[in-house]
Amino acid sequence: MPDTTIDLGRWEITADAVQEYLSAVGDDLPVYLETGIAPPLMLAARVVGLLLDKLSLPDGAIHSRQDVETVNAPRIGTNLSAIARVEPARARDGMRFITVNYTVAEVAGSDVMRGRTTVLLPPAGNADAG
Repeated sequence: MPDTTIDLGRWEITADAVQEYLSAVGDDLPVYLETGIAPPLMLAARVVGLLLDKLSLPDGAIHSRQDVETVNAPRIGTNLSAIARVEPARARDGMRFITVNYTVAEVAGSDVMRGRTTVLLPPAGNADAG
């Protein structure tokens, strides 16, 4: 697969989305809503979800690694956009994997987060691969 850029769209960080994320992960501390800052891993989870919607991964693919760099605190009420770049699939020691680098930025321009996610792929000859 050649290098591929994927537009992951735009969305707004809402207080309701922050509360829903905090409830899902069992975090009941009020610090995020009191300070108006969204949990950075909320954005990483959103990006991975959007990537899963956009990528045609075969059955048996495993999300194996996630690196996240928060550049600026993501504020509730901010409009964001995200772009991802899929690197060509690689193989090492019989395992195939792809890595996706992404950037989440304020629509107005400043980067909020940069990250990298890696997915292990089943062997090419696997009959269960989609």
